[in-house]
Amino acid sequence: MICFHEIEMALNANQPVKLCSTANKQAAVALIIDGTESERDPKVIFIQRALNRNDPWSGQMALPGGRCEREDSGPFETACRETLEEIGLDLSNAKTFGRLDDLQGWHGGRSKNMAISCFVFGVQRIEKLFPNHEVADIISIPISALLDPETKTEINRHSADQVSPGICVGDGKRVIWGLTYRFLSQFFSLLGHSLPP
Repeated sequence: MICFHEIEMALNANQPVKLCSTANKQAAVALIIDGTESERDPKVIFIQRALNRNDPWSGQMALPGGRCEREDSGPFETACRETLEEIGLDLSNAKTFGRLDDLQGWHGGRSKNMAISCFVFGVQRIEKLFPNHEVADIISIPISALLDPETKTEINRHSADQVSPGICVGDGKRVIWGLTYRFLSQFFSLLGHSLPP
């Protein structure tokens, strides 16, 4: 399948596109590759956001991350800080594979015109993860499952005219789509793979 060495080679060769943004319009996420159980078919760590009527992404699948704070030295530090806060994983000793192209937020309100950065990390040992109040669940999915054509689905956005691709997770009640799907698609493309068409 895909191993750490392949990921490292692909990300080392990548020259990520970085979007310009103001301090209050920058966010960052961590795409964490977990090789604890298998280095030949590692897992990607996702969160399911807690239900919150004030959160436009309430209940959705996502990568750990969030908005840059004033005390953060940059988006890399934001991704590390948010990961520690949301799932209790300290990335200071993790392998940093690299950075994907920044993406721009599509949603209205707070994320409109926001630049979102994604950093790719590799871990080979995790003791225990601890979700905070923002996280309903932590889900690790093997790369082979993410690339399986059987996981393909579509999401209707706001109206039947706006359809987005997605990946069905587990029993089908959880779907990876939107920004998270776009980052995953970019990641796999660098590795010569495509998400289910």
